[in-house]
Amino acid sequence: MLWLVYSSSKCNLKCKYCGGSWPDLPPKPVYPVSTLKEYLEAVDPRPAIVFYGGEPLLNPKFIMDVMDNVEATFGIQTNATLHHLLPPRYWERMKNVLISIDGPEEFNDSRRGRGSYAKALELAYKARRLGVKRVIARMAVDLESDIYRDVKHLLSLPFTHVHWQLSVDWVPKWDLRGWAERSYLPGIRRLAEEFKEHYLRTGELLGIVPFIALLKAHKEPWDWVPCGAGRKAYSVLTDGSVVACPIAPYEGWAKAGSVYERSPPKALSYPEGVPCERCEYKGYCGGRCLYWLYERFWGDEGMKEICWVTKKYIDTFFEVVGDLADEMAEHEEVASYDPLEDSTEAVP
Repeated sequence: MLWLVYSSSKCNLKCKYCGGSWPDLPPKPVYPVSTLKEYLEAVDPRPAIVFYGGEPLLNPKFIMDVMDNVEATFGIQTNATLHHLLPPRYWERMKNVLISIDGPEEFNDSRRGRGSYAKALELAYKARRLGVKRVIARMAVDLESDIYRDVKHLLSLPFTHVHWQLSVDWVPKWDLRGWAERSYLPGIRRLAEEFKEHYLRTGELLGIVPFIALLKAHKEPWDWVPCGAGRKAYSVLTDGSVVACPIAPYEGWAKAGSVYERSPPKALSYPEGVPCERCEYKGYCGGRCLYWLYERFWGDEGMKEICWVTKKYIDTFFEVVGDLADEMAEHEEVASYDPLEDSTEAVP
């Protein structure tokens, strides 16, 4: 299973669309690493650990202690500003390094803070130099974003892959549909056209994770939310609680267990009343996001709007790749893709 392990609940940035820190959690883990080790040994024979926060590199000692003592594969989601605090020998052991960056320097720094782009690039180059196989740009996308410009820019840098998350439902409602019609969906079409052209020219797939995930679902439909939250993926908070989703540390529905126990975490189901089980897109979407399905801050109408954009995104991609989808779905890049190993966003 995938374990998103908080090494810190604090963040040293305050991005425009994110509070950054979880103020009601202990700033650092209050449980010993030995307790995490014993818990994982009891519930999961093949754990994949991705360090999470807040900003996980605010507590590099905990990361090193876990990597020195727990048998697992390792990854990290980081803003990269403190990458120098983790020695190279630990970066060399990372299977996946996900770096928060939104696009070109001026655009990124206007959202994440001056100098954050440069730090993200420093870590991307270092991780590639140290042999990390998957160095992934982790984007937040909203009304300010130009998906075509931003993804194209990041793919020109030393990132092996790019993924993005739409900033919807946990923020105040904005004109998602208008922006999607005007900017996002045309940008998706242009990206899909270049994805197809690149494949026809080279036989390889551009590292656009949400497109690779759609091809994966074309062959092996999702039967649950692709991130695995609440069934195949869990988060360990700094207080030792185990929750279904890393952005639901306080929500009662997400409580699933504790590292002080020796029993597997609780498995969740879709909340009552959601249309996912009957939806023709379920195999490609899986319900998109468990947190969104449970919380629905934008209400029923907002949920329909987000569903509409998701369906149009799926339709647009398959309209462009057409009959090549079957062939592309056999590519090794698709076969080896697993969001339960790299914690990527399969469905934006």
